[in-house]
Amino acid sequence: MKFATFQVAGGPPRLGALVADDAVLDLTTASGGSPEFASLLDLIDGGEKTLTQARARVKQVLAGDTSHVRRLADVTLLSPIPRPRKNVYCVGLNYRSHVEQNAIALGQEIEIPDVPLFFDKPVTAVTGPDAPILLDPRLTSKLDYEVELTIVIGRGGSWIDPADAMDHVFGYTIANDVSARDLQFRTSQFLYGKGQDTYCPIGPVIATADELDDLSRVNVELLVNGESRQSESAGNMLFSPAEAIGWLSQGITLEPGDLITLGTPGGCGYQLTPPQFLRDGDVVECRVTGLGSLVNPVKAI
Repeated sequence: MKFATFQVAGGPPRLGALVADDAVLDLTTASGGSPEFASLLDLIDGGEKTLTQARARVKQVLAGDTSHVRRLADVTLLSPIPRPRKNVYCVGLNYRSHVEQNAIALGQEIEIPDVPLFFDKPVTAVTGPDAPILLDPRLTSKLDYEVELTIVIGRGGSWIDPADAMDHVFGYTIANDVSARDLQFRTSQFLYGKGQDTYCPIGPVIATADELDDLSRVNVELLVNGESRQSESAGNMLFSPAEAIGWLSQGITLEPGDLITLGTPGGCGYQLTPPQFLRDGDVVECRVTGLGSLVNPVKAI
């Protein structure tokens, strides 16, 4: 099942469930304003009971009740969780291809990590589909991209056993870990270079975990102006979603609605020869099997 957050004519955000490639069920209005369907965070908080109710409403649509169905062409998609409750957690250096190309680009020894590298992005970095990625020349001349499969936590906890970790996953979405490389690499901390406003596009949907049950069949890809720059199987991650959750939850309590991006494959702009950074007017498209495409233009300010 796939969920989205959308607006109609600039109105308040609404929770939707995709019922076709081009149609969304307005769960907020279909439920008569029930608080469990006010937002995706509310639905996740409601647990299996609320998810079952959402599935039942989708079945009604499939049986012919289209009274609360809207065409995607008539709505504006937002980030599925427009403002997370906490910073977005991120896993760095989680594909061998990225580790190797990073070391070559920076003139370093290739060292495959034996523990995950974690950092975070502030909630103010989050933006949605079709929203511009802002290129501020006062800050950076090396704006870059990173397509990332992203976990959405459904059931919270700490010290989660990796063997049980997938029971804590609500679903998956796509994130673009936009990075200003000149800011990122001038210190040992990633927050400033990766945490600027609009540096975390997320969307277009969140799919429940059962929709992506075999990550070896899930491809993550990124294109700039239609040219493929990154493409690799999510099955090649050094640390699986379960392992990432296990490591991160050691002493850090994960909560419903938390987001964890899972790293990016090789092919980032700074890793190319010569390097190719994002420019005003570029269009960045992130694709993940089963999750669709997250498209964002680059806009200089």
